[in-house]
Amino acid sequence: MAEEPGRDSGTERRVLDIVETAITELGGLGKLVQNHALGLIPPVIEASYVLVLHDEHGKSAEQIADHLGISRGAVETVFEAPITDQMPRAEHAAGDFEEFEAHADPETGGEPSTTRLEPEYLAGAVAKFAYAVMQRRSGANP
Repeated sequence: MAEEPGRDSGTERRVLDIVETAITELGGLGKLVQNHALGLIPPVIEASYVLVLHDEHGKSAEQIADHLGISRGAVETVFEAPITDQMPRAEHAAGDFEEFEAHADPETGGEPSTTRLEPEYLAGAVAKFAYAVMQRRSGANP
């Protein structure tokens, strides 16, 4: 019996590779533990599945939602996550910084301008960033 796309060991390996790259890009597990940011990992796993199922298996948002047992809105959030806006927030959340104020100016203070650090908000961007890093390393177009 053939394995269903997205439930095979190759897909699992790709998702794990994205998660490992994300952890590395955020400073490693030790850094995430120190800053209590490990709550980011489960949403990054989910977002990584979304990306692999869409990009490598050609599944639609609805198919992915059904396959993973999540809402279509959660899938679309991953698709729409802007890497450039969210990665600084994720790096800040995983850094040695105190919580920042909502009005901080990212141009002058080097801090993101929002206090939205919930893992679900950042996961899509982190997974997309890690996926793009992996694709660049392998020579594929991100």
